[in-house]
Amino acid sequence: MNRIRKGVLLAGSVALAMSFAITAPKAEAASRYFTMKGQVVKIDQKQRTLLISDRSTERLYLVSVPEGAAFKITRGRNMSMAKPGFTDISNKDRVEVRCRRSDSEPLAQFGDERAVVTLTASPSR
Repeated sequence: MNRIRKGVLLAGSVALAMSFAITAPKAEAASRYFTMKGQVVKIDQKQRTLLISDRSTERLYLVSVPEGAAFKITRGRNMSMAKPGFTDISNKDRVEVRCRRSDSEPLAQFGDERAVVTLTASPSR
């Protein structure tokens, strides 16, 4: 009886260890990306950048949006669009942008001496 219990415990611990090994790459990939939410302050069509104000952290983000980047308009004129394009964004729209996490947050300088975090939007999945 004691031998059966040890066998069951061993099998359970092996199964648990295998489940952690299987989910590890997903967790690592998930930590490379995050969703940034905020209100569009300024749009630069030539350089395909958005200046976004985040209310929760009171930071400004300069997001570079390459072709095929994933974003969603959550409040604004074109919020009902399934896959909006860069030209569909307007000032004062609220957006969610899926961004790539970098090792360090590079800073840029805004006109009124405020620091701006620069990010790059990730391509859609």
